Amino acid sequence: MDRRGFLTGVGTGVAVGIAGCLDGGGPDRPFPEVDWRDEDGLDVAALSESHVEALVDAGGATLFSTAETTHDGDAEPSRWLPSQEYESAYDLENGRQYVRQELTETEETDVSELYVADGEALVRQRIGGETQYGRQSVDRSVDGLEGAMRSEVVTGIRVEGETASGETEYEGLNLWNPTSDGEGEVRGEPTARFTADAFEGDRNVPETVETASATVHVYESGVVPRLEQSWAGPHDDQEATVDVDIDYRDLGATVSEPEWVEEAREETSA
Repeated sequence: MDRRGFLTGVGTGVAVGIAGCLDGGGPDRPFPEVDWRDEDGLDVAALSESHVEALVDAGGATLFSTAETTHDGDAEPSRWLPSQEYESAYDLENGRQYVRQELTETEETDVSELYVADGEALVRQRIGGETQYGRQSVDRSVDGLEGAMRSEVVTGIRVEGETASGETEYEGLNLWNPTSDGEGEVRGEPTARFTADAFEGDRNVPETVETASATVHVYESGVVPRLEQSWAGPHDDQEATVDVDIDYRDLGATVSEPEWVEEAREETSA
């Protein structure tokens, strides 16, 4: 986990059956008339736009992702993505953001949290039995918070984007071959499900992708509530597997002030 970038990266985010009906409708190809469809595939640019606009119109959302990683060597590879949970919640109406990043396969607690509101960013880091707090002022307008949200909530979906520092973001679903796989359901709402079995991009972990698969669910509105991806292949002279699942949830929900905020302010007051 990049602890140095956790605070300075406020608002930019961290760190898809293969058949469709010939008549263009029916259960094998749900929502046949939506503009984010490309026959049995996906129009990724249109999907990215509909997804972002729906989340912004809702006033906020939560990105929740998990990474589960394995390697078959005794030692962790020199460049590695540890198993972890990542959560980033936006509340545009109240101007709040909450971020949590937790390593999940460690012997001791390893959690970093960030809360941004009212012109300040507060950080709590818990490593083992130690807790540290950080605090700094943040000059970010309502438009700035919305811009940060727009950038982050297309993680895994976007065709391309740009970070706050001007660097190009990675590409997303257009690196896969998503094909209609019938109907699905996420949190009680019907979805169109797409699956993929080929990945054409470059990855740092694993270094060489030998097998890959993905599943993406899309609501009729064009929101992507869930995206599951898996890569496996040689990495640092051993075999490695990386499974990354992303959920977009809590549309329109507010972000509450964490219980540790008052203590953080007391600990960082000069």
